[in-house]
Amino acid sequence: MPSRMIRSFQGLLLLGLSIFFASKAANGQLTWYINARFIPLTIFGIIMLAILAQTVFTEIKRSRQRALAGEHDHDHAPAPSSLWFMLVPLLVGVLIPARPLDSSAFATKGFNTNAPLVSADSSALLFEIDSEERNVLDWIKLFNYEEDVTQFIGQKASVIGFVYFNEDLSKNQFFVSRFVVSCCAADGFAIAMAAEWDDAATLQQDSWVLVKGTIEAITIDDRRVPMIVAESVQEVPVPSQPYLYP
Repeated sequence: MPSRMIRSFQGLLLLGLSIFFASKAANGQLTWYINARFIPLTIFGIIMLAILAQTVFTEIKRSRQRALAGEHDHDHAPAPSSLWFMLVPLLVGVLIPARPLDSSAFATKGFNTNAPLVSADSSALLFEIDSEERNVLDWIKLFNYEEDVTQFIGQKASVIGFVYFNEDLSKNQFFVSRFVVSCCAADGFAIAMAAEWDDAATLQQDSWVLVKGTIEAITIDDRRVPMIVAESVQEVPVPSQPYLYP
């Protein structure tokens, strides 16, 4: 393959990666892959990819000008095989529809109803949050740290998550689930908070719901964990930030 063609392909791949990541940033889907705190760094990477693509195209233009002037071209193109390292992730990203992690990942990652992600200091801060402002992770943290969970019984709760049905629960119960991500989706793990609702059978697996009700406690795997007795369950769109952060 001619050197100039390889360089052109390299420039197109760099530009394609820049456009791909820029489109994910524009439509808010970057948070389906990485922790939101890394968005600024990713934006910087997008800009650098565009600059590199422009640099490659500039070198190609200069190479053509040298060739027309009869000068020897000293441009050294990368090995064609190395371009696959850029092409493969681009093809995967374009061809596979983007979506946040859901219950299909439970088979490999599992899920946890009592994630040990709390310290005494962070638990104290959770008490300052209004009960209806706490998310699934907040409730699990409280039940995981506090020995006397009766203080939470009857408190109002309002949580968002995706539906997951499990054989550990009865027919009128389901899990409100979220993934917790420290860095990126690859290190994400699922947490789940039980919910009880008379019409639970009408819900679809993996549908996102807003569950409002009061807190009760149930025992799962010999541990007392929170359960929300639902007064209402409303289907909602996938949140702009579907993951929670520890």
